[in-house]
Amino acid sequence: MSKLYVKRKSVFWAGTAILGAVVFVLDWTFKIAGLKIWFPPLIFLKFDFMGIPMLLAYFLFGFPAGIVTSLVAFLSISLRNQFSGFMKFFAEFATIVGVYIVLRARKPASNKLKILAAISSIVVRVAVMDIANVLLLPIFLPVFYSTHTAVIVLLPLISLFNVIQGGISVFGGFLLYEAVIRRLPSLK
Repeated sequence: MSKLYVKRKSVFWAGTAILGAVVFVLDWTFKIAGLKIWFPPLIFLKFDFMGIPMLLAYFLFGFPAGIVTSLVAFLSISLRNQFSGFMKFFAEFATIVGVYIVLRARKPASNKLKILAAISSIVVRVAVMDIANVLLLPIFLPVFYSTHTAVIVLLPLISLFNVIQGGISVFGGFLLYEAVIRRLPSLK
């Protein structure tokens, strides 16, 4: 094995671990301090910034790093509520997949690609989460959502929430990526 390969793997695992830890700390800090922002029409949905380090992990270290940090979010939230952890993982993973569809192995270069990647990520997130909500809410939360029709009625609001939260994650991830690359161009 070459020294360069070992160095790249070390940077991958160290960077992914650091960003995974950031995800964990953000989750618990926002939960304990009550800093998550409610989505006014549906107060059980809350905005957070956990998706930003997940997207940053993807931009810096690739698709596997995005998956690992999404799994950290799942595990962290699952300590309190397994269903919420699964839904957060699904939402952020879908956001990463949406970006991946446009960027693949390319690093974010042009503004046109960034805009296309952001649109793709939000569309994929909304589609995936709409399907997940319709299929899973009546099963896991039947007290509140006794039928699929009850969930379908709320889909426009759930979709709006996912558009906003997806935008926070993607644009925050792009902004942080640009800031990190300016200071540490060796990560490019």
